[in-house]
Amino acid sequence: MALLCATRHLKNARHLQATAPHILPREEPPDGYASRVPFDLLGRLHAVRQDELGRYRDLAEALRRSPVPPPRAKVTGSLFNGSLIFAQISFRTRSGTVSLAVSDLQTAITYAALVVPPISRYAAQYGPNQSVVSTSPVPFGADVPAGRYNDQTLRGWVNAIASQTKLPGNVCVMILNPRGIVNTDGDPSQGIGGYHGLANVPYCFVNAMGSGFTVADPQSLFALAQSHEIAEMVVDPQANLGTSQRFPPPFAYGFFINGIVKPDAATACPAPAAACNYAPP
Repeated sequence: MALLCATRHLKNARHLQATAPHILPREEPPDGYASRVPFDLLGRLHAVRQDELGRYRDLAEALRRSPVPPPRAKVTGSLFNGSLIFAQISFRTRSGTVSLAVSDLQTAITYAALVVPPISRYAAQYGPNQSVVSTSPVPFGADVPAGRYNDQTLRGWVNAIASQTKLPGNVCVMILNPRGIVNTDGDPSQGIGGYHGLANVPYCFVNAMGSGFTVADPQSLFALAQSHEIAEMVVDPQANLGTSQRFPPPFAYGFFINGIVKPDAATACPAPAAACNYAPP
């Protein structure tokens, strides 16, 4: 299954919010950033050519004045050293409460504990890091009358979770979104598996593409996106790593993680297969 990571789209959107609020207002539109700038274009703003923006004169001028910073091959800040804490969110809609099955959330936690060690070894190519996974999810209730929300709302929930449970700064809040609830900045109908970002603490958003999770995840319901977002978050909450999306692998396995690009190919999009398909260092 080919899934998209929306992290770069959101990075580009926040650049426009800061530099061109007449195009993307600082108060995010309820239907997400892509309601103002087409999703595909939003994901390419850091690399788009001026001659591709003929229909978007205001956007072309805004990018000419303040270009979106390109991806970097080197990390400028510290990597993640802390705990991954899963949120058990009950989404309260007009037609009832929707939440991820407890068994699926526990499987996602078990999977995270298995994949964090190899992810840490891969990410060590970018700098020292260490992650542990909390086995106790944090309950949280969210009102979404129409079953839809956007990333700005999600960041508010992350901050509320961190505040209410008195989480330290070195945590990442993991959000698994159940089917039937739509994050307009991470809509699974657009092929988005997830993204990661930074509120008062880092967070990872992952769409559950079904139910009945297993650690091996042969149906690719959550593991590809979850490992991808954990890896990006560990290296830098603002990173944009290239990956290989080949699935399933042509061999028996116990669990899998999304590929983590080598530093010398970090700005290539897509990165060559040899830079993504290799054993943990």
